[in-house]
Amino acid sequence: MRRLVFAVALLAVASAGISASFAAVHHTRTLTFSERFGPALELMAKR
Repeated sequence: MRRLVFAVALLAVASAGISASFAAVHHTRTLTFSERFGPALELMAKR
């Protein structure tokens, strides 16, 4: 009986973590090329 409770609790925690990670991925916005590589391009131009 203890194993069953532990397994159900572990499954609930795992499913909550997976759904939270999917929500985080869904809410991130994609960066444009200049937003992503702008600082690096400026440093390369200074050399």
